[in-house]
Amino acid sequence: MDAVEFLKTVNRICKNKDCKEFPVYKNNTCCMIGFDDDSTKSIEETVSKVEQWAKDNPVKTRKSEFQKMFPNAYLGNITRLLPCSLDKTLKPLQCAKYGYLSITCRCDRCRDDYWNEEVSE
Repeated sequence: MDAVEFLKTVNRICKNKDCKEFPVYKNNTCCMIGFDDDSTKSIEETVSKVEQWAKDNPVKTRKSEFQKMFPNAYLGNITRLLPCSLDKTLKPLQCAKYGYLSITCRCDRCRDDYWNEEVSE
């Protein structure tokens, strides 16, 4: 797990959990920032616990949730569905978000972002 992935996972933990459920909670604080003195063991332990939490709690995306509902669906086709054709409230906002790209690139990028976006419970 690289540093960016580590921080994204910690952010996801903090958004979805009470601090007391945080894998490295101690001394009434989420201690991943305030490591003990110069203890390498503490840093390695923190990273290990965050990695394990990430394995136990994979990111839920629209695509992964769709796949749970329709396990035999061919996912190569699902990402071809336009978000603006599924949700009419997205069209002006979603298209404007990718407005600087060509039409083909805009739609490809929009679909990819939409289906791989993290969703909550």
